[in-house]
Amino acid sequence: MVAGLIGAGVHAAGCSTESGNSRFDASASGDGGSKDGNTTTTFDTGFTPGDVGVQVKDACAAVTSKAGSVPVDIIFVIDNSGSMGEEMTQIKTNVNSFAMKIGQSALDYHVIFIVKRGTGSLQVCVPPPLGGTNCGDSLPTFHHVDNDTQSTDSLSDIISTYSQWQSDLRFDAIKVFIEVTDDNARSPYILAQQFDTQLLGLAPAGMFGDTTKRKYIFDAICGWKEGTPYQSNTQCSTAVNTGGEYQLLAVTTGGLIDSVCKTNYSGVLDNFANSIKQKLACEYKMPTTDAGTIDPNQIAVK
Repeated sequence: MVAGLIGAGVHAAGCSTESGNSRFDASASGDGGSKDGNTTTTFDTGFTPGDVGVQVKDACAAVTSKAGSVPVDIIFVIDNSGSMGEEMTQIKTNVNSFAMKIGQSALDYHVIFIVKRGTGSLQVCVPPPLGGTNCGDSLPTFHHVDNDTQSTDSLSDIISTYSQWQSDLRFDAIKVFIEVTDDNARSPYILAQQFDTQLLGLAPAGMFGDTTKRKYIFDAICGWKEGTPYQSNTQCSTAVNTGGEYQLLAVTTGGLIDSVCKTNYSGVLDNFANSIKQKLACEYKMPTTDAGTIDPNQIAVK
């Protein structure tokens, strides 16, 4: 993948070798032509509304791409058990600022909440402009799945409620889960490894990628104690558990981990927003050729 600046264009050229790979494979359309032995193929990356043209000659290719809006679907999964009142208030207070920062990066974002909906102390009512009036949805950008998400079952709830938010997802979007809890997933509910297997197996096939190329990131605001290694046995002061299962998913998928014990989540959600922008907002497709896969070491970007 070739990185460039949002709002700018990028021109890249490269030659093929027998090795090399990219995070997302381009799929060619059927409108290629031939002239003087040179093949021209046009394809849509799935990430930008602009046209992407690839000129292929011999084993080399050049691509010119306009920067556009990259789709990202963000799923907040929030523990609404009795010990989570303050944490839920912090998410509600700061989520509009979080969404604004994502939008400023030119990412095309959808936000989904999986948590009990309402104005009570253990419920979440997402205010406008992200949320709708009277705690409602604001489609297609925001959808609230009204679900009683307890301390140890949130991974199971993600799987069991999938039919309620599947239509809000884009197949080509990276999915970012943000787990918020002071506890941990426990049996008889599914744990991290089972969750990964079941999530990757959901229909349609490939919605969340596969074990070789996941299309989801798992972030965790959990009982991790700031300053300690990830997945340590030390929890922060007000947490019930370290949230080791959620930390494992974050480590597996390249996600972020932060402390649920913080009393102000503005900086926490800022960090999460910046991480999403840095990972996704400046990605471009590598050019490909019929002769083979482009070697990333031979890409020249202008």
